[in-house]
Amino acid sequence: MNEAQAIRLCLEHQDPVGFEFLVEQYRREALFHARGFLGDAEDAADACQECFTRAFLAMPRLEKMDAFYPWFYRILRNYCLNVISRRKTATKYRVAAQREGGVNVETATPLLLLEKTEEQKLVWETLEALNPEFREILVMKYIQGLKYEEISQMLAIPRGTVMSRLYYARKAFHAVFVEKDAP
Repeated sequence: MNEAQAIRLCLEHQDPVGFEFLVEQYRREALFHARGFLGDAEDAADACQECFTRAFLAMPRLEKMDAFYPWFYRILRNYCLNVISRRKTATKYRVAAQREGGVNVETATPLLLLEKTEEQKLVWETLEALNPEFREILVMKYIQGLKYEEISQMLAIPRGTVMSRLYYARKAFHAVFVEKDAP
């Protein structure tokens, strides 16, 4: 089976076998992208599970689809951006609660700290400190290893915009990294 056949099975017959093929084909790539956004492997796995479910339920409403992953990526991206937004709101609430004498809530789990080397941890902390647009493009280019044209297709933006966004994302990453790495 190939991607076109799997898509046709999903669109015409709502066939879970076709969708299972697509999930197996793109699971790893989706996990990398979700991890780039969310910074945590468990959160990324949960995001992928939720987004694949949403995609399966949405596919029958589509009339045609040329390629699965660019369409799915938009679902995944929007979901991750919503998670990030909710995290920021929760963080603001925790800070306000702490100011008012609330309980101090630790945000890092011991497992997360143990599984990362210090440098990896610093890189992920730096990525998490960036705005989602910069984080997304840096992960696509340097962690995922995508080419400019592939990023352009995934984000539906011109190649020049990809290059420009990467330039500013690298500058922002460097500034945050140097600040975090300073003793």
